[in-house]
Amino acid sequence: MPSLKEIYTDINFKKIEESALFSSNIHDNQLSSEPKMQKSESYPVRDFGIQQKIRVLFGKAGVNRSAIGGHPHFDYLAGMEKLKEGFTVSLFMDIKGSTKLGIVYPINDVFRIKNTIIKCAIETILAFDGHVHRIMGDAVLAFFRSDGVSARNSSIDAINCGAYLVQLMKEVVIPELKSHGLDEDVGIRIGIDYGPEKEVLWGMYGYSGASEVTATSFHVDVAAKLQQAAPRNRVMLGNSIKELLDLHEDIIENRFFIENGEKNIAEFISPNYLDSSGRKINYKQFVLRQKNYFNLLPKPSDANNKIKLTSTLKSKAGTPSTEEYHRCSRVIPRSKGIEFKASFSLTGNHQNIQVKFRVENHGKQAFEKNGDSYGNHENLVEAFTTDGINYTAKNWEDTSYIGLHYMYVSVYSEGDLVVPESCFAVYVGDPT
Repeated sequence: MPSLKEIYTDINFKKIEESALFSSNIHDNQLSSEPKMQKSESYPVRDFGIQQKIRVLFGKAGVNRSAIGGHPHFDYLAGMEKLKEGFTVSLFMDIKGSTKLGIVYPINDVFRIKNTIIKCAIETILAFDGHVHRIMGDAVLAFFRSDGVSARNSSIDAINCGAYLVQLMKEVVIPELKSHGLDEDVGIRIGIDYGPEKEVLWGMYGYSGASEVTATSFHVDVAAKLQQAAPRNRVMLGNSIKELLDLHEDIIENRFFIENGEKNIAEFISPNYLDSSGRKINYKQFVLRQKNYFNLLPKPSDANNKIKLTSTLKSKAGTPSTEEYHRCSRVIPRSKGIEFKASFSLTGNHQNIQVKFRVENHGKQAFEKNGDSYGNHENLVEAFTTDGINYTAKNWEDTSYIGLHYMYVSVYSEGDLVVPESCFAVYVGDPT
């Protein structure tokens, strides 16, 4: 069973000690005389040590040191009457059910619960190369731009972040709250959308001393609408990000609503705005299939898989390379191919060990080129061993079609299945 407890192991909801709170009889002038904290240029202190654990799993080097507010790529616009175009992937998250907490529980408990969830969200956003732009009570707005070049990689980071946050709530936060007697149905809602370069404008709102560098875009606003419409502990995606990555129906589904006892599809964002010509924009919305998608992502429990799957990117088969690809972590350019390596152990009397590498393609390009078969295929490869226990097998694949594709790997002995299939998901597409 997938688990994030190893990553979020330090999370707890212990009560805040009364000594940590300001006494009500402290005068305002006493508070104002306290020395003010100076902004530190060093890496901010994190409570839970989440970032490093996640980044290792997704093959991300170092740590994300960005501080809240603005965006590092556009902070130079502060104090300038200048605007700059630049893509962004917006992620809105809010805590659903937090208002009721204030009615049922003491205010100290409400602060502790909400702040713990917000801090976990901040660390997780940073882990996926996101930038926390703003905290609004029990909500967070983050922008994803990775290196400022790859819109697809930024989109993948944002979706992976959303899936991790939802799983955090399901596996860690909700059980932890219940173990402390907090039975209210607290959750999160997330909305994500991609704004292309020419449809996002960065600039400074306000004036010196009362300003903010931020993004103006229909797609930023849509991400907020998607968050408001999202079911509890689910991620909603806009059509722009769906089309950019060519996401398929195995990992996204329609939003539904019940009216007069009947189930209806909420195909478009609400309200369905009119454009300048008076026509409805019909902007589509989708719900991420949390279980299906999260199962594709790297996680600590992968260490327990019977087949260890790794992959290396190469310009062509047989050439040396050290460029490792972590599943679902970024796009592979179509100028490169991928070499898969399966490692596993077998005990007992097994003969004629073979590994099946089965490709399942998705997306418009695969369909247009191959029709209903999508170019799906499989290869049987003889496994190699030096000790009769530990085996390896390799398989080369070209990357031809934009989309999210699956490599299924299983092991056979004398034609009989001995190790069931494991899935390795791969995003393909030019980075920009």
